[in-house]
Amino acid sequence: MNERHRKKRLDAVRYVLAMPKSIWYNFRLLPLRQACKLPLLVSHRTKMINHSGKLDLQATKLKVGLVKIGFNTYQGTDFRYDRTRINLRGTMIVQGACAIGAGSSIEVTENGTLRLGNQFNLGPRSLIICNKEIASGEDVQTSWSCTMMDTDQHDLVDAEGNVKNNDRPIHLGDNVWIGCHTILTKGTTLASNTTVGAGSVVHGVHEESCVVLAGNPATIVKSGVKRR
Repeated sequence: MNERHRKKRLDAVRYVLAMPKSIWYNFRLLPLRQACKLPLLVSHRTKMINHSGKLDLQATKLKVGLVKIGFNTYQGTDFRYDRTRINLRGTMIVQGACAIGAGSSIEVTENGTLRLGNQFNLGPRSLIICNKEIASGEDVQTSWSCTMMDTDQHDLVDAEGNVKNNDRPIHLGDNVWIGCHTILTKGTTLASNTTVGAGSVVHGVHEESCVVLAGNPATIVKSGVKRR
């Protein structure tokens, strides 16, 4: 059996194992008219820590497995042990096809809004922490072990006790590619057709389109190019 056929068989087994949890979360998180189409395919290796928030699926055409949670892997991923984790206490808006990689973690707090555009793909073992707002355009792809945080997860105060490091939103345009081990900090804005090199730390507003950003802090290293 070649590698391609082996992968197809493994995927088929994983999809079968996912059905009980998928059925439960479709009917727990979505309106009945959407849930009946089973658009959420949730891996049995996924743990929903909290689902008191709201999942708003805004796709124009629903189909089975439109949103895949906990399946995408890469060479360094061991599906048997990489548990995907979702903590949904705020609002998560999904506007089309979406994939959350195996071993990834998504945290949306009570006041947070996470908006994922059509064809959003979060690579394996990645992390999203949304306290305020994280919004992506269409066809946003991340490699493995990426981090997006719109918060510092702690307060810095001045002598009068005023918080000086408030949460700030992250906005991503269309057709954005983010390399592995990249960190997007609070206040980051990326224009459409931006490519981010592996291992970069990105902060601030980057309005120029069709560029490659890389480094710490990330700066433009190439212009006039975009991901095909």
